[in-house]
Amino acid sequence: MSRFFTLLSLRNRLELFYGLALVPLPIIAYFNIRSGTFGVIIPIYSFLLLYLKKPNLSSRPEPDRIQRFVGLIVMASSFFLHYALVPFIPEVAYYGGANYAAYILGLFLIFFSLSALREAFTPIFLIVASSSISFVSRWLGTHLSSQIPHFVYFLALILRTLGVNAEARYPNIITFHASSGNVNVPIAWECVGAYSTLVFSTILVIIMFEEQAKLKTKVLWSAIGIIGTFIINIIRILMIVLTYRYYGSELARAFHDSLGGYLLFFAWLTVFLYTFSKRKDISRAIQSHWKMLK
Repeated sequence: MSRFFTLLSLRNRLELFYGLALVPLPIIAYFNIRSGTFGVIIPIYSFLLLYLKKPNLSSRPEPDRIQRFVGLIVMASSFFLHYALVPFIPEVAYYGGANYAAYILGLFLIFFSLSALREAFTPIFLIVASSSISFVSRWLGTHLSSQIPHFVYFLALILRTLGVNAEARYPNIITFHASSGNVNVPIAWECVGAYSTLVFSTILVIIMFEEQAKLKTKVLWSAIGIIGTFIINIIRILMIVLTYRYYGSELARAFHDSLGGYLLFFAWLTVFLYTFSKRKDISRAIQSHWKMLK
């Protein structure tokens, strides 16, 4: 096998690498399309992230024979990972994101030296984190659900500040008056915003890993992103309650089920990414304005 790779030119080696990286995508689509597009889109997006690494991978040296052999075992084993996962996750697909992450890792070990694994981090992390979000959210729910009453009292306080006569009823009910009478709105763990925060955190890790910036800058903007996501989720719940109070349950339900969460989350994500990309210009503008005030 080493002689085969030696005979390949650098260009052909990269084309073979990306060609092999494409092979599992139709298999993933076959086993995951019925359970939802999310399980198909994430591996495809991970491949695109991997393809963006092509200029960096072109300068990476080849591995030794032992590493290639280990990589071949990892890549072949990825097709049987289902049997290791199914005792813990019975609903896991035969071939999905976890399999593809192991497959990519095996490919990197076969084609490049260990130093190239840095380029594999973002696509593999995206797959693993995205596949784990629902499980992590449920795990957090079992340990943090006791904090929901505090969240409910906080929401009721904001509503009263906005002029809505709302009360928090233990453990997770917000009560307010609408045209149809008194309304009780239960606040479940899913309403707290843990899922959207985990999704945003996954995107955040990828952005910060790829961004060439100081650690202080990354920590500051990560904190802004997480706090902003929490605030956006509170705004979402308040908008649902206010829509229910002034426009009725049907519109509130439509806002809750489709428009509310997605629109607000993607709007915030767009604003954050744009602001982060312009952070240097914003910093200079603030410093200039501060000097003028002095």
